[in-house]
Amino acid sequence: MSDNNSPIQNNPKRNNFQIVIAEDDVSIANLLKLQLEIAGYKVEVANSGNQAVKTILQLKPSFILMDINMPELNGFEVIDELKKQDYDMRSFKLIFLSNSSTPGDITKAKEYSAGYKIKAELSPKELIDVIDSSFNL
Repeated sequence: MSDNNSPIQNNPKRNNFQIVIAEDDVSIANLLKLQLEIAGYKVEVANSGNQAVKTILQLKPSFILMDINMPELNGFEVIDELKKQDYDMRSFKLIFLSNSSTPGDITKAKEYSAGYKIKAELSPKELIDVIDSSFNL
């Protein structure tokens, strides 16, 4: 693991992976997108639950950063909707993002075989390290 304060380094291998950020807070979504693009990932943002479902079905991402509380459908409902549409749930890695460490949400994330991260505690470098490790980069 590298220092969390070190600058984000671009890795051309990351360009092979599509990430969808489902986040209704536009400032957070844009910041995450910028950080991941600097690192070399291809990134698309969805700002609502319904938009997340459409974007995921269209782009078939390798990784999804899913906010839990969003308009229309929450993050768990987005995943449930993908399952209803027979989407291949093994085709991507998933991390739920939240503003709090609600025990019920943490437990539910585990039921979805997903990671769970608190937005305020997640440094850009840590986020990239987590995503990189899921792709063995």
